[in-house]
Amino acid sequence: MNVKKKNIAAVLAIILGIFGIHKFYLDKFSAGIIRLVLYTLFFVNGFTFGTKVLFWVGLIEGLMLLTMSQEQFDKQYNGSDTSKGKVWGNKKVPEPPKNNPYIKSGNEKYKQFDYPGAIEDYTKGLVLNPYDNVLHFNLACGYSLMEDAEKSIYHLGKAVEYGYRDIENIKSKDDLAFLRVQPSFDTFLNNNFSTPVPLTKTQNEENELPDLLGQIKILNQKREKGELTDDEYFNERKKLLD
Repeated sequence: MNVKKKNIAAVLAIILGIFGIHKFYLDKFSAGIIRLVLYTLFFVNGFTFGTKVLFWVGLIEGLMLLTMSQEQFDKQYNGSDTSKGKVWGNKKVPEPPKNNPYIKSGNEKYKQFDYPGAIEDYTKGLVLNPYDNVLHFNLACGYSLMEDAEKSIYHLGKAVEYGYRDIENIKSKDDLAFLRVQPSFDTFLNNNFSTPVPLTKTQNEENELPDLLGQIKILNQKREKGELTDDEYFNERKKLLD
């Protein structure tokens, strides 16, 4: 996922909007080509009024981008709402459950400096919603405090991939201090926060999340086939999570 920056788009529109460069940056290629073709036609034919109009249009678009809220910019250029969730890049991200009990319990343990316990609860929370960017960010902080750089950068990448937009928090939060001095974090920055570092095979096998997801999937299949009632399904799932 290539995250677009609001200020960069605005500056490009103000300075180079006459050529439509900001349109290309925002992946609006058709609009960018049309703007570039119009400028070329006006310039070649000496139609100075037309080029002035294009300049003012670019200037106005730049000012509009500057005054646009970050949330609105992200919705328009970094993803879009759907009736079933959000789409970030090419990935549909469902809306998180309204009541995820493991967020609250994880936060309480985190505040008490019980980082292993918090990580355990946050991981269980991801079973309910693997696309929760805040849970991934919390896991990144927890693993950073536990000095596990690889798992920390993995979850930080997932947080950004699924819509976490507070880049300044990533760069300044004390809990990520250990991660920020690692070479992998420099690579992460250079990749525009868009390429999470994958876990190694050994670490992936040690991570409980894939195993939990697999068992939950089996329960869902049994429920769909009628082998489990709703009550049996929820009881079995609760046993797994506990």
